[in-house]
Amino acid sequence: MKKMAIFLYCILLALAFSTNAMAAEVCTTIQDGTLLTSAGEVIVPGFDKWGYNYQAHIFSGGYCDSYRNAEWCQPWKDVELVMKWNDAWLSNKDCTSDSLLDRHYGFGTYIGSGAWETNHMKGSYELNGKTCKWVDFVKIIAVPLDAHYIDLNNNGKPDDYVEYWYTSDAKEIGASIWGAFAIIEEVYNDPCAGFHGKLYGSPDHSGFGGW
Repeated sequence: MKKMAIFLYCILLALAFSTNAMAAEVCTTIQDGTLLTSAGEVIVPGFDKWGYNYQAHIFSGGYCDSYRNAEWCQPWKDVELVMKWNDAWLSNKDCTSDSLLDRHYGFGTYIGSGAWETNHMKGSYELNGKTCKWVDFVKIIAVPLDAHYIDLNNNGKPDDYVEYWYTSDAKEIGASIWGAFAIIEEVYNDPCAGFHGKLYGSPDHSGFGGW
């Protein structure tokens, strides 16, 4: 009987700690209508005018729309883009009370956060009177905490596509992109240029888990 009482007490104690932890974390959701994009626009449920659905972690629209029709990207305005990401990449709530969606919540930077994103682009171009269509699919991850790179240019940061991230046991993760991230897989099809299928796959692994 005494053992049973101790067991029940432990369960109640665990529930109390769990309840207190959840009560301490007060998060604002998109449905509250007060969260803002990085451009200062109010985030609404569903797709916005640019093609972002922050609640569902997806963007679907033109490449330039993902940058809010910025002037510099006009040469690629006809490229179609679908992006998907997980909660660590960009959450659909704010638990830090800054009115912005959380990024790498619980981590100081993206490194080690487990964040990932996919980019799926397609477009076309004219070559010798023929319309050529291309499709590109890329998987991107935030590198693990113990990842490292070889600083070829001695500038203190990994250069995009030039330098590669490696695991702690020197296994290649993928090409550096945006500093804290690596490309772990790219599938590219462009028959006119002779590209068919996988262009790159991480020698370590090309799945999102285990980083």
